[in-house]
Amino acid sequence: MSGLSEKRLSAVSGLVKTLPVHILRQLNTSLSLTNDAVLSAVRDLVASQLDSHLLKEQVFRPFVPLFLAREDGMEGVIFPQWLLDRLWRALEREEPALVADARRSLHSHRNGEPVPVPFFHLINAAAVILRERPETVLPAGEDQDELEEFAAYLDLHRLLREALARLPEWMGRIDADKAAAIRLMFKDASGKTADGEGGVRFLEALLANMDDATLVLKFVAVVSDGANDRFLSESELASFGERVLLAAEERVKVFSGLMRRRDPSLLGEAGGWVAQCLSLISSLQKSIELTRDGPWGKRVMAINQTINGLVEERLKGVEKVIAQALPLKTERIFGRATREVPDYSGPKPAQAEAALQTVAFINQVRPAAAQGGYLSLLNKTVEAAEIQMDAYFTVVLGVAVGDDPFDAQAVMDCFERVIALMEGLLGENKANLARRRVAAADVFRAPKTVA
Repeated sequence: MSGLSEKRLSAVSGLVKTLPVHILRQLNTSLSLTNDAVLSAVRDLVASQLDSHLLKEQVFRPFVPLFLAREDGMEGVIFPQWLLDRLWRALEREEPALVADARRSLHSHRNGEPVPVPFFHLINAAAVILRERPETVLPAGEDQDELEEFAAYLDLHRLLREALARLPEWMGRIDADKAAAIRLMFKDASGKTADGEGGVRFLEALLANMDDATLVLKFVAVVSDGANDRFLSESELASFGERVLLAAEERVKVFSGLMRRRDPSLLGEAGGWVAQCLSLISSLQKSIELTRDGPWGKRVMAINQTINGLVEERLKGVEKVIAQALPLKTERIFGRATREVPDYSGPKPAQAEAALQTVAFINQVRPAAAQGGYLSLLNKTVEAAEIQMDAYFTVVLGVAVGDDPFDAQAVMDCFERVIALMEGLLGENKANLARRRVAAADVFRAPKTVA
Protein backbone atom coordinates (compact mmCIF):
# COMPACT_ATOMS: atom_id res chain seq x y z
CA MET A 1 0.00 0.00 0.00
CA SER A 2 1.35 3.43 -0.89
CA GLY A 3 1.94 6.00 1.83
CA LEU A 4 -0.07 9.12 2.52
CA SER A 5 0.15 12.03 0.11
CA GLU A 6 1.96 15.16 1.26
CA LYS A 7 -1.34 17.00 1.55
CA ARG A 8 -2.94 14.33 3.74
CA LEU A 9 0.23 13.87 5.76
CA SER A 10 0.23 17.61 6.48
CA ALA A 11 -3.42 17.44 7.55
CA VAL A 12 -2.72 14.50 9.87
CA SER A 13 0.31 16.31 11.27
CA GLY A 14 -1.84 19.32 12.10
CA LEU A 15 -4.35 17.08 13.85
CA VAL A 16 -1.68 15.23 15.82
CA LYS A 17 -0.32 18.53 17.15
CA THR A 18 -3.70 19.30 18.73
CA LEU A 19 -3.96 16.00 20.64
CA PRO A 20 -3.26 15.87 24.40
CA VAL A 21 -0.28 13.88 25.59
CA HIS A 22 -2.27 10.97 27.06
CA ILE A 23 -4.01 10.41 23.70
CA LEU A 24 -0.67 10.56 21.89
CA ARG A 25 0.76 7.92 24.23
CA GLN A 26 -2.19 5.63 23.59
CA LEU A 27 -1.83 6.09 19.83
CA ASN A 28 1.90 5.47 19.99
CA THR A 29 1.33 2.21 21.86
CA SER A 30 -1.38 1.09 19.44
CA LEU A 31 0.72 1.88 16.37
CA SER A 32 4.04 0.57 17.67
CA LEU A 33 3.70 -2.90 16.12
CA THR A 34 2.22 -1.99 12.75
CA ASN A 35 4.00 -2.63 9.45
CA ASP A 36 1.41 -0.82 7.36
CA ALA A 37 3.04 1.99 5.37
CA VAL A 38 0.22 4.48 5.99
CA LEU A 39 0.02 3.73 9.71
CA SER A 40 3.81 3.77 10.00
CA ALA A 41 3.82 7.33 8.69
CA VAL A 42 1.19 8.28 11.28
CA ARG A 43 3.18 6.50 13.98
CA ASP A 44 6.26 8.56 13.08
CA LEU A 45 4.21 11.75 13.39
CA VAL A 46 2.89 10.67 16.78
CA ALA A 47 6.36 9.70 18.02
CA SER A 48 7.78 13.02 16.83
CA GLN A 49 5.04 14.95 18.61
CA LEU A 50 5.59 12.97 21.82
CA ASP A 51 9.29 13.78 21.61
CA SER A 52 8.39 17.45 21.18
CA HIS A 53 6.13 17.33 24.25
CA LEU A 54 8.87 15.71 26.33
CA LEU A 55 11.39 18.35 25.29
CA LYS A 56 8.93 21.16 26.02
CA GLU A 57 8.24 19.79 29.51
CA GLN A 58 11.95 19.48 30.29
CA VAL A 59 12.82 22.95 29.01
CA PHE A 60 9.94 24.57 30.91
CA ARG A 61 10.09 22.14 33.83
CA PRO A 62 9.97 24.74 36.66
CA PHE A 63 6.93 26.35 35.03
CA VAL A 64 4.85 23.35 33.87
CA PRO A 65 2.96 23.10 37.22
CA LEU A 66 1.82 26.70 36.70
CA PHE A 67 -0.42 25.39 33.91
CA LEU A 68 -2.08 22.71 36.07
CA ALA A 69 -4.79 22.98 38.71
CA ARG A 70 -3.64 21.80 42.13
CA GLU A 71 -4.90 18.39 43.20
CA ASP A 72 -5.39 19.57 46.79
CA GLY A 73 -7.83 22.26 45.69
CA MET A 74 -5.70 25.11 47.04
CA GLU A 75 -5.62 28.29 45.01
CA GLY A 76 -2.52 29.09 43.00
CA VAL A 77 -1.35 30.90 39.90
CA ILE A 78 -2.61 29.10 36.79
CA PHE A 79 -1.81 30.11 33.23
CA PRO A 80 -3.89 28.87 30.29
CA GLN A 81 -2.47 25.80 28.55
CA TRP A 82 -2.68 27.46 25.13
CA LEU A 83 0.04 29.88 26.23
CA LEU A 84 2.67 27.18 26.72
CA ASP A 85 1.63 25.19 23.65
CA ARG A 86 1.63 28.20 21.31
CA LEU A 87 4.85 29.55 22.80
CA TRP A 88 6.57 26.23 22.17
CA ARG A 89 5.37 26.13 18.58
CA ALA A 90 6.68 29.67 18.13
CA LEU A 91 10.08 28.55 19.44
CA GLU A 92 10.09 25.61 17.03
CA ARG A 93 9.41 28.00 14.14
CA GLU A 94 11.72 30.85 15.13
CA GLU A 95 14.54 29.04 16.93
CA PRO A 96 14.90 25.66 15.16
CA ALA A 97 18.66 25.51 15.80
CA LEU A 98 18.21 26.09 19.54
CA VAL A 99 15.44 23.49 19.69
CA ALA A 100 17.67 20.98 17.89
CA ASP A 101 20.54 21.69 20.32
CA ALA A 102 18.18 21.24 23.26
CA ARG A 103 16.90 17.94 21.85
CA ARG A 104 20.44 16.59 21.47
CA SER A 105 21.32 17.75 24.97
CA LEU A 106 18.23 16.08 26.41
CA HIS A 107 19.00 12.73 24.77
CA SER A 108 22.56 12.75 26.14
CA HIS A 109 21.69 14.19 29.57
CA ARG A 110 22.19 12.06 32.68
CA ASN A 111 20.64 12.42 36.11
CA GLY A 112 22.72 14.62 38.37
CA GLU A 113 24.28 16.57 35.51
CA PRO A 114 23.77 20.35 35.26
CA VAL A 115 20.80 21.67 33.32
CA PRO A 116 21.76 21.79 29.62
CA VAL A 117 22.74 25.29 28.50
CA PRO A 118 20.39 25.25 25.46
CA PHE A 119 17.46 25.03 27.89
CA PHE A 120 18.37 28.43 29.35
CA HIS A 121 18.82 29.90 25.87
CA LEU A 122 15.36 28.68 24.88
CA ILE A 123 13.78 30.21 28.00
CA ASN A 124 15.46 33.54 27.22
CA ALA A 125 14.23 33.33 23.64
CA ALA A 126 10.72 32.55 24.87
CA ALA A 127 10.71 35.66 27.08
CA VAL A 128 11.80 37.76 24.09
CA ILE A 129 8.99 36.38 21.94
CA LEU A 130 6.38 37.11 24.61
CA ARG A 131 7.57 40.70 25.02
CA GLU A 132 8.57 41.68 21.49
CA ARG A 133 6.40 39.49 19.25
CA PRO A 134 3.32 38.61 21.33
CA GLU A 135 1.17 38.33 18.20
CA THR A 136 2.95 35.08 17.33
CA VAL A 137 1.56 33.51 20.51
CA LEU A 138 -1.62 35.40 21.39
CA PRO A 139 -4.84 33.94 19.94
CA ALA A 140 -7.74 36.19 19.01
CA GLY A 141 -9.79 37.40 21.94
CA GLU A 142 -7.19 36.65 24.62
CA ASP A 143 -5.55 39.16 26.95
CA GLN A 144 -1.91 40.09 26.38
CA ASP A 145 -1.45 40.58 30.13
CA GLU A 146 -1.12 36.79 30.50
CA LEU A 147 1.92 36.86 28.20
CA GLU A 148 3.59 39.72 30.04
CA GLU A 149 3.04 38.04 33.40
CA PHE A 150 4.44 34.69 32.23
CA ALA A 151 7.45 36.46 30.74
CA ALA A 152 8.12 37.87 34.23
CA TYR A 153 8.07 34.30 35.58
CA LEU A 154 10.50 33.18 32.86
CA ASP A 155 12.98 35.79 34.11
CA LEU A 156 13.30 33.69 37.28
CA HIS A 157 14.22 30.44 35.53
CA ARG A 158 17.83 30.20 36.75
CA LEU A 159 16.85 30.91 40.36
CA LEU A 160 13.98 28.45 40.16
CA ARG A 161 16.15 25.69 38.71
CA GLU A 162 18.56 26.11 41.61
CA ALA A 163 15.79 26.34 44.20
CA LEU A 164 13.96 23.24 42.94
CA ALA A 165 17.22 21.28 42.99
CA ARG A 166 17.65 22.21 46.67
CA LEU A 167 13.99 21.86 47.62
CA PRO A 168 14.32 18.32 49.11
CA GLU A 169 16.98 19.46 51.60
CA TRP A 170 14.92 22.54 52.49
CA MET A 171 11.94 20.38 53.44
CA GLY A 172 13.70 19.40 56.65
CA ARG A 173 14.94 21.71 59.37
CA ILE A 174 15.99 25.07 57.99
CA ASP A 175 19.22 26.11 59.70
CA ALA A 176 20.97 29.48 59.44
CA ASP A 177 22.82 28.60 56.22
CA LYS A 178 19.69 27.36 54.47
CA ALA A 179 17.72 30.38 55.64
CA ALA A 180 20.41 32.72 54.31
CA ALA A 181 20.34 30.97 50.92
CA ILE A 182 16.54 31.21 50.72
CA ARG A 183 16.56 34.90 51.67
CA LEU A 184 19.23 35.64 49.08
CA MET A 185 17.25 33.91 46.33
CA PHE A 186 14.11 35.78 47.34
CA LYS A 187 16.01 39.08 47.27
CA ASP A 188 17.49 38.29 43.84
CA ALA A 189 14.05 37.34 42.53
CA SER A 190 12.53 40.56 43.90
CA GLY A 191 15.05 42.58 41.91
CA LYS A 192 14.37 40.80 38.62
CA THR A 193 11.37 42.92 37.65
CA ALA A 194 10.58 46.62 37.83
CA ASP A 195 7.33 46.01 39.73
CA GLY A 196 9.21 44.38 42.61
CA GLU A 197 6.90 41.34 42.54
CA GLY A 198 9.63 38.90 41.54
CA GLY A 199 9.92 37.53 45.08
CA VAL A 200 6.22 36.74 45.23
CA ARG A 201 6.40 35.09 41.79
CA PHE A 202 9.37 33.05 43.02
CA LEU A 203 7.30 31.71 45.94
CA GLU A 204 4.28 31.13 43.68
CA ALA A 205 6.42 29.00 41.38
CA LEU A 206 7.79 27.03 44.34
CA LEU A 207 4.24 26.54 45.60
CA ALA A 208 3.17 25.18 42.21
CA ASN A 209 5.95 22.58 42.44
CA MET A 210 4.93 21.39 45.93
CA ASP A 211 2.42 18.61 46.52
CA ASP A 212 1.62 20.07 49.95
CA ALA A 213 0.69 23.73 49.52
CA THR A 214 1.21 24.51 53.21
CA LEU A 215 4.96 23.87 52.90
CA VAL A 216 5.39 27.24 51.21
CA LEU A 217 4.61 28.82 54.60
CA LYS A 218 8.07 27.71 55.78
CA PHE A 219 9.59 29.89 53.09
CA VAL A 220 7.25 32.77 53.88
CA ALA A 221 8.41 32.61 57.50
CA VAL A 222 12.08 32.57 56.46
CA VAL A 223 11.98 35.46 53.98
CA SER A 224 9.89 37.55 56.41
CA ASP A 225 12.34 36.79 59.23
CA GLY A 226 9.66 35.18 61.39
CA ALA A 227 7.15 38.01 61.20
CA ASN A 228 3.81 37.52 62.96
CA ASP A 229 0.35 37.55 61.44
CA ARG A 230 -0.16 41.27 62.10
CA PHE A 231 2.73 42.14 59.80
CA LEU A 232 2.26 39.42 57.20
CA SER A 233 -1.45 40.07 56.73
CA GLU A 234 -0.56 43.58 55.50
CA SER A 235 2.46 42.57 53.41
CA GLU A 236 3.00 41.38 49.84
CA LEU A 237 3.16 37.83 51.26
CA ALA A 238 -0.35 37.95 52.75
CA SER A 239 -1.89 35.85 49.98
CA PHE A 240 0.01 32.71 51.03
CA GLY A 241 -1.40 32.73 54.55
CA GLU A 242 -4.81 33.88 53.35
CA ARG A 243 -5.11 30.90 51.02
CA VAL A 244 -4.45 28.43 53.80
CA LEU A 245 -6.95 30.16 56.06
CA LEU A 246 -9.61 30.32 53.34
CA ALA A 247 -9.10 26.62 52.61
CA ALA A 248 -9.52 25.83 56.33
CA GLU A 249 -12.63 28.01 56.57
CA GLU A 250 -14.15 26.33 53.51
CA ARG A 251 -13.55 22.91 55.04
CA VAL A 252 -15.02 23.84 58.40
CA LYS A 253 -18.05 25.21 56.57
CA VAL A 254 -18.54 21.86 54.82
CA PHE A 255 -18.03 20.04 58.13
CA SER A 256 -20.61 22.23 59.87
CA GLY A 257 -23.11 21.62 57.09
CA LEU A 258 -22.69 17.85 57.29
CA MET A 259 -23.03 17.81 61.07
CA ARG A 260 -26.15 19.95 61.08
CA ARG A 261 -27.87 17.61 58.66
CA ARG A 262 -28.10 15.07 61.50
CA ASP A 263 -27.53 12.22 59.07
CA PRO A 264 -25.42 9.50 60.76
CA SER A 265 -24.35 8.09 57.39
CA LEU A 266 -22.34 11.29 56.80
CA LEU A 267 -20.31 11.14 60.02
CA GLY A 268 -17.27 9.42 58.53
CA GLU A 269 -17.09 12.00 55.75
CA ALA A 270 -17.58 14.84 58.24
CA GLY A 271 -14.69 13.62 60.37
CA GLY A 272 -12.43 13.68 57.33
CA TRP A 273 -13.11 17.39 56.86
CA VAL A 274 -12.12 18.02 60.49
CA ALA A 275 -8.80 16.28 59.92
CA GLN A 276 -8.11 18.33 56.78
CA CYS A 277 -9.05 21.60 58.43
CA LEU A 278 -6.96 21.09 61.55
CA SER A 279 -4.01 19.95 59.44
CA LEU A 280 -4.10 23.24 57.55
CA ILE A 281 -4.36 25.23 60.76
CA SER A 282 -1.49 23.27 62.30
CA SER A 283 0.75 24.04 59.32
CA LEU A 284 -0.05 27.73 59.62
CA GLN A 285 0.63 27.77 63.37
CA LYS A 286 3.94 25.93 62.99
CA SER A 287 5.28 28.45 60.47
CA ILE A 288 3.68 31.76 61.44
CA GLU A 289 3.40 33.39 64.86
CA LEU A 290 -0.33 33.96 65.35
CA THR A 291 -1.23 36.65 67.86
CA ARG A 292 -4.41 36.31 69.89
CA ASP A 293 -5.87 39.57 68.57
CA GLY A 294 -4.20 39.38 65.17
CA PRO A 295 -6.26 39.08 61.97
CA TRP A 296 -5.24 35.47 61.36
CA GLY A 297 -5.15 34.49 65.03
CA LYS A 298 -8.80 35.52 65.46
CA ARG A 299 -9.88 33.46 62.46
CA VAL A 300 -7.99 30.40 63.66
CA MET A 301 -9.63 30.74 67.08
CA ALA A 302 -13.08 30.91 65.45
CA ILE A 303 -12.35 27.78 63.41
CA ASN A 304 -11.19 25.87 66.48
CA GLN A 305 -14.25 26.92 68.46
CA THR A 306 -16.61 25.75 65.72
CA ILE A 307 -14.88 22.39 65.39
CA ASN A 308 -14.63 21.90 69.14
CA GLY A 309 -18.31 22.61 69.71
CA LEU A 310 -19.59 20.30 66.98
CA VAL A 311 -17.19 17.45 67.77
CA GLU A 312 -17.98 17.54 71.49
CA GLU A 313 -21.70 17.56 70.76
CA ARG A 314 -21.29 14.39 68.71
CA LEU A 315 -19.02 12.70 71.27
CA LYS A 316 -21.58 13.23 74.01
CA GLY A 317 -24.05 11.12 72.05
CA VAL A 318 -21.73 8.16 71.42
CA GLU A 319 -22.92 6.15 74.45
CA LYS A 320 -26.51 6.18 73.20
CA VAL A 321 -25.45 5.20 69.67
CA ILE A 322 -23.43 2.22 70.91
CA ALA A 323 -26.27 1.09 73.18
CA GLN A 324 -28.68 1.11 70.24
CA ALA A 325 -26.25 -0.88 68.08
CA LEU A 326 -25.69 -3.49 70.81
CA PRO A 327 -29.19 -3.97 72.21
CA LEU A 328 -29.83 -5.92 75.40
CA LYS A 329 -33.09 -6.87 77.03
CA THR A 330 -34.07 -7.94 80.53
CA GLU A 331 -35.21 -11.53 80.97
CA ARG A 332 -37.00 -12.84 84.05
CA ILE A 333 -35.39 -15.95 85.53
CA PHE A 334 -37.77 -16.75 88.41
CA GLY A 335 -39.67 -14.61 90.83
CA ARG A 336 -38.19 -11.15 90.82
CA ALA A 337 -34.79 -12.32 89.61
CA THR A 338 -33.81 -11.02 86.18
CA ARG A 339 -30.78 -10.98 83.94
CA GLU A 340 -29.67 -9.15 80.83
CA VAL A 341 -29.49 -11.11 77.60
CA PRO A 342 -28.79 -10.09 74.01
CA ASP A 343 -31.72 -8.83 72.00
CA TYR A 344 -31.33 -11.32 69.16
CA SER A 345 -33.49 -9.24 66.84
CA GLY A 346 -30.51 -6.91 66.70
CA PRO A 347 -30.45 -3.19 65.93
CA LYS A 348 -32.27 -1.56 63.07
CA PRO A 349 -30.07 -1.20 59.95
CA ALA A 350 -29.92 2.57 60.47
CA GLN A 351 -28.75 2.09 64.07
CA ALA A 352 -26.01 -0.35 63.05
CA GLU A 353 -24.84 2.05 60.33
CA ALA A 354 -24.90 4.96 62.78
CA ALA A 355 -22.57 3.08 65.13
CA LEU A 356 -20.10 2.21 62.38
CA GLN A 357 -20.13 5.79 61.09
CA THR A 358 -19.66 7.10 64.63
CA VAL A 359 -16.59 4.91 65.03
CA ALA A 360 -15.30 6.18 61.67
CA PHE A 361 -15.92 9.75 62.85
CA ILE A 362 -13.97 9.19 66.07
CA ASN A 363 -11.06 7.68 64.15
CA GLN A 364 -10.97 10.66 61.79
CA VAL A 365 -10.98 13.31 64.52
CA ARG A 366 -8.75 11.43 66.98
CA PRO A 367 -5.28 12.34 65.54
CA ALA A 368 -5.96 16.07 65.90
CA ALA A 369 -7.81 15.86 69.23
CA ALA A 370 -5.18 17.77 71.20
CA GLN A 371 -5.07 20.57 68.67
CA GLY A 372 -8.86 20.65 68.40
CA GLY A 373 -9.27 20.98 72.16
CA TYR A 374 -11.45 17.91 72.68
CA LEU A 375 -8.81 15.34 73.67
CA SER A 376 -10.05 14.83 77.24
CA LEU A 377 -13.66 14.25 76.20
CA LEU A 378 -12.62 11.97 73.35
CA ASN A 379 -10.53 9.77 75.67
CA LYS A 380 -13.42 9.51 78.13
CA THR A 381 -15.80 8.69 75.30
CA VAL A 382 -13.60 5.92 73.95
CA GLU A 383 -13.13 4.46 77.44
CA ALA A 384 -16.88 4.49 78.04
CA ALA A 385 -17.53 2.87 74.66
CA GLU A 386 -15.00 0.15 75.44
CA ILE A 387 -16.77 -0.58 78.72
CA GLN A 388 -20.08 -0.85 76.86
CA MET A 389 -18.64 -3.21 74.26
CA ASP A 390 -16.92 -5.36 76.87
CA ALA A 391 -20.13 -5.60 78.87
CA TYR A 392 -22.14 -6.64 75.82
CA PHE A 393 -19.48 -9.16 74.81
CA THR A 394 -19.49 -10.64 78.32
CA VAL A 395 -23.27 -11.06 78.25
CA VAL A 396 -23.17 -12.82 74.88
CA LEU A 397 -20.24 -14.99 75.96
CA GLY A 398 -22.17 -15.99 79.07
CA VAL A 399 -24.95 -17.28 76.86
CA ALA A 400 -22.50 -19.12 74.61
CA VAL A 401 -20.79 -21.01 77.44
CA GLY A 402 -23.89 -21.46 79.61
CA ASP A 403 -26.06 -24.53 80.00
CA ASP A 404 -29.27 -23.09 78.59
CA PRO A 405 -30.16 -23.79 74.95
CA PHE A 406 -29.57 -20.96 72.48
CA ASP A 407 -29.70 -20.14 68.78
CA ALA A 408 -26.06 -20.53 67.73
CA GLN A 409 -26.35 -18.37 64.62
CA ALA A 410 -28.08 -15.58 66.53
CA VAL A 411 -25.32 -15.64 69.14
CA MET A 412 -22.64 -15.52 66.43
CA ASP A 413 -24.39 -12.54 64.86
CA CYS A 414 -24.15 -10.77 68.21
CA PHE A 415 -20.45 -11.58 68.48
CA GLU A 416 -19.75 -10.35 64.96
CA ARG A 417 -21.66 -7.14 65.64
CA VAL A 418 -19.67 -6.19 68.72
CA ILE A 419 -16.31 -7.38 67.37
CA ALA A 420 -16.73 -5.18 64.28
CA LEU A 421 -17.16 -2.16 66.54
CA MET A 422 -14.25 -3.23 68.75
CA GLU A 423 -11.94 -3.55 65.77
CA GLY A 424 -12.98 -0.19 64.37
CA LEU A 425 -12.63 1.76 67.60
CA LEU A 426 -10.14 -0.17 69.73
CA GLY A 427 -7.91 -1.85 67.19
CA GLU A 428 -7.11 -5.22 65.68
CA ASN A 429 -5.49 -6.67 68.81
CA LYS A 430 -8.63 -6.11 70.87
CA ALA A 431 -10.78 -7.68 68.15
CA ASN A 432 -8.47 -10.70 67.75
CA LEU A 433 -8.54 -11.35 71.49
CA ALA A 434 -12.34 -11.37 71.35
CA ARG A 435 -12.28 -13.73 68.36
CA ARG A 436 -10.06 -16.18 70.25
CA ARG A 437 -12.49 -16.20 73.17
CA VAL A 438 -15.38 -16.83 70.76
CA ALA A 439 -13.47 -19.71 69.17
CA ALA A 440 -12.85 -21.22 72.60
CA ALA A 441 -16.58 -21.00 73.36
CA ASP A 442 -17.31 -23.34 70.41
CA VAL A 443 -20.69 -21.73 69.74
CA PHE A 444 -21.82 -24.27 67.13
CA ARG A 445 -21.29 -27.32 69.30
CA ALA A 446 -24.31 -29.63 69.64
CA PRO A 447 -26.88 -29.74 71.15
CA LYS A 448 -27.03 -26.09 72.32
CA THR A 449 -29.75 -24.96 69.95
CA VAL A 450 -33.30 -23.80 70.42
CA ALA A 451 -35.89 -26.06 68.82
